[in-house]
Amino acid sequence: MTEMIVVKSKIKELAGDCNVAGDFAEALNAVAVELVTKAAARAEANNRKTVQAKDVYVGEITAETMVVVKSKVKNVVEGANVAGNFGEALNEMLAWCIMQAAARAEANGRKTIGARDL
Repeated sequence: MTEMIVVKSKIKELAGDCNVAGDFAEALNAVAVELVTKAAARAEANNRKTVQAKDVYVGEITAETMVVVKSKVKNVVEGANVAGNFGEALNEMLAWCIMQAAARAEANGRKTIGARDL
């Protein structure tokens, strides 16, 4: 199992009125690890040794709740540096994922978000 880089207890703060199923945090962590891995590959493809915020999609979401453990993100990208703003950019992407999962669950008449909503 990969080390958790998301904080389970913070997910609920972004899920709105939805409950959070036990499998959601693991699934969200898998999404986070995949995003970090792809961002590192993008940086490497661009001949950079530092993974930057621009290597992960940054939309219009501004999340005040931090679900990412920035100190653990570096463990995912061995051999690369991580820019200071990368954790915030990753957090914004994950916040968007949580909000989309909540919207999907509500659209399907459910009050609980689960891994299937990602």
